[in-house]
Parts: sequence; C-alpha cells; structure tokens
Amino acid sequence: MRNRAQRQDGFTLLESMMVVGVMMVLMGLAIFKSFGSMESYQANSASDVVVSQMRVARQLAITQRRVVQVWIDNAPESIDNRYHVKYQVQSAGAQTKEVAGPIVSVPLPGPTQFILEKGVPDTPMNFGNTSAVYIGNPPVTGGPPVMQFNSEGTFTDNNLSLLYGTMFIGIPNQPGTARAVTIMGGTGRVRAYNWNGTTWQE
Repeated sequence: MRNRAQRQDGFTLLESMMVVGVMMVLMGLAIFKSFGSMESYQANSASDVVVSQMRVARQLAITQRRVVQVWIDNAPESIDNRYHVKYQVQSAGAQTKEVAGPIVSVPLPGPTQFILEKGVPDTPMNFGNTSAVYIGNPPVTGGPPVMQFNSEGTFTDNNLSLLYGTMFIGIPNQPGTARAVTIMGGTGRVRAYNWNGTTWQE
C-alpha cells in the first residue's frame, strides 16, 4: 500500500518575520509610554506622602488633644539629598511630665521635590502660587516659622492665626508631573490636585 504524502501547514518565514516586527513595535511603544507613567507614578507618590503625613499630624492632634507642629523642607537634606515632610507631637505643658514626641521625617520619593513648574497656574483654591511652598495668612514663601495642627483640627501659627496655602510638587522641568496639596486653616482639610496639562483635577 502506498503512503499518501501529507501536506503540513505552517507559517512561512515572511509571515513569522512580520509577526515579530509587529510585536517589536508594540513593545517599543509600551516601553516609551512606561517612562512617562513612571514619572507620573513618582509624582503621585510624592503627593500621597505630603497628604498622608499632613493628615496623620492632624489626626494625632485631635486624638491626643495636643499640638502637632509641622515642617516642610524647602531644600533637600544633606543626609539623603531629598525633600522631607516632618511633624512632632508637642509636650502637654510644663506642669506635666510628658515631653515632646520624636520628630517624624518622611522623604519625598525619587527625583520629586517641592517645585513650582513654569506655566502651571494656581489651584482652584486660589491661595497663590508665588513659590513652591506658599502658606500663611497671608501666605508667605516657605510658610511661617511655626505651623501646627491644634486639638480641634485647625491649622495655625503659634499665635493661633489660621493658615491657608499650597504645596506644589513635581519633577523639575516636567510640567506633566505637577501636583499640588492645599490646606484650609479653619478645618485643617488637606486636598490633593493633579495637573493634566490644562486644568487641575482633584
């Protein structure tokens, strides 16, 4: 009996090369887009650090019925060359044995910093955008020497004058990474905003 020659179907070399070429183009696009998303991720993380630390400081002031002092580093620390958000629970008073708690210092991630990108306008809160950290009553560059959350949740200076302002965050020379965190003195409410290239989005 004679065996029939069976035809084997498959891809030609040309078809295989075309599939590989399309896959390479798609992979290149994915890598190109991932660079932008990594920078956006870092900016979002920096915004989250500022928002979370401010909210933790406020919550500690309310729950412990104490003053919690806050600092915003306008320049990178020499230890790690990064910008930091700091807070410290203050002592309850001279007549008690309680002392101030340790200073909690949390750095901004990666290449992010407190920065005001060119061409990026003020947030919808309209507290001003004269500098990267602009807090006070009226706002001043870097904020007043003493900024604190009080036991009722308000954000004030050491004379209990309400403070309002904005902290702008991003990666230098990359307006697409612009983020902002605002704070309302009367309530201590902290809000985060993302710049989408045309408007701020909460």
